[in-house]
Amino acid sequence: MKINLASLFQKQEQVTTVFQIDGNWLRLVQVKVFKREKKVSMVKVLEIANLTDEQISSKVSAMASELKINSRYLILSIPRHQTTTRNLDLPSSNPAEIKDMIELQIGKQTPYASDEVIKDYQILGSNAEGYSKVLLVIVHKDIVNRCFKIIESAGLKVQKVSFSSEGLLNWRSLVYAQKPPAEKVQVLIEIDYDASDFEVVLGDKLVFGRSISLGVSQFPGQFDLWQKKFIEEVNHSIYAYQNEIIGKEIDKIIISRPRLVADSLDKAVLEKELGPSVEIVDQFKDIPLSGEGAVAYNNLVRTDLSFAGLLGLGLPASEHKIDLIPQEHQIGKAVKEKGKDLYLMGILLVFILVAVSGVFLGRMYNKERYLNQLKKRLTEIQDKTKALNGMVSGIETIKDRVYTRGMSLNLIYEVHKAITPEMHLVSITFDGKDALTLRGQSNEMSEVFNFVSRLEDSPYFQNVKTKYATKRKEGKKEITDFEISCPLEEKYKISDKYKL
Repeated sequence: MKINLASLFQKQEQVTTVFQIDGNWLRLVQVKVFKREKKVSMVKVLEIANLTDEQISSKVSAMASELKINSRYLILSIPRHQTTTRNLDLPSSNPAEIKDMIELQIGKQTPYASDEVIKDYQILGSNAEGYSKVLLVIVHKDIVNRCFKIIESAGLKVQKVSFSSEGLLNWRSLVYAQKPPAEKVQVLIEIDYDASDFEVVLGDKLVFGRSISLGVSQFPGQFDLWQKKFIEEVNHSIYAYQNEIIGKEIDKIIISRPRLVADSLDKAVLEKELGPSVEIVDQFKDIPLSGEGAVAYNNLVRTDLSFAGLLGLGLPASEHKIDLIPQEHQIGKAVKEKGKDLYLMGILLVFILVAVSGVFLGRMYNKERYLNQLKKRLTEIQDKTKALNGMVSGIETIKDRVYTRGMSLNLIYEVHKAITPEMHLVSITFDGKDALTLRGQSNEMSEVFNFVSRLEDSPYFQNVKTKYATKRKEGKKEITDFEISCPLEEKYKISDKYKL
């Protein structure tokens, strides 16, 4: 578990800021924690169609100063129409193998090289055959790098780059308290200014999506014509879904609309033309707003823009599954966080050392006085301990004698059990520690080796070996002289303490 040491020394109000920068607009949503409840505290939009990146950066800088934007909670949203998504069926359920396969797919799925794009993916599930369904999200590096340059020139740092369609999915859970059935397929449509986002959702996962190149800016004042074109585009998207993915039928279509659209969309016509039931939802329905957030929303000059994806990225507590942050920034961020943690760890260690030293010095005087008392008491009892030491020494001597005496008898008894009448021993030598040496004579050499085997079977001996066994004649008889080494088993060896 990672411990954020910065939180021990910094107590800053957590205000999450979500930016989205596209061709015409810079949108911002801020979310603040009020008594453990997240509420939208600011909604803002700037028109940037005719501005240079330097001018946009200057406006972001002024906005950062006005709204006190904290870089630690800054999220950049990449809109759906600036990304490419692919639904892949990969022949593996191993995450490491899937990652390698994704790298190989980049060149096939886009006209760009792997180092020209940023990608991330989500594993949607796997089947019994071992194939995994994967949603791949790709964005060109130039798009993200431009946004980074604008924001960083304004003195801010982006912490996460999120996929706006994931925010749209989160938005659904904000406006619907009850979670939809996992087996039901729904379509989420976010109507926006330039383009609309079409997402097919199964349970809590995006299974298919595409950008619809139709927004509320087209056909101004001709809403009937716009609705007709909208129905055509949605039907094309439904057909594309059904053609690409063999899955369940669509149960419901949920449309997020900006305030300008209001009740202009005809639900009855949409259901008739599209098929499934249709629900048209205001993008701010049931969204928790603070007092200043409500004022900012009501005072929005542009009511033809959508903020549903930004709301979904800022409000939920769960982690975003797709992160499109450039790898170099990811590495730099990790190094910086590690350095910060080490620095704060050093401060913490110094603080602990000072505290421990203070406690130690505070108790030293009492410990020294107590030590002097112990020395005085020790002097008083030293004379008494001398007599006790003498008694202990006597007991140890008796213990040594008893142990070694019994051992010698046991060893002789074991030799006696193993010897036969055809043999007689000349000498038995015990080194007093860990080995017994036997010398003797036998009528037959085979008896010597049988004798060795019987000694080996004794629980007292191990690795019994014949040092020599030589034949000689004595009169008409042939006699074998032998010497046998009998090392003791480990547990019967006599230490130097009990050495004979």
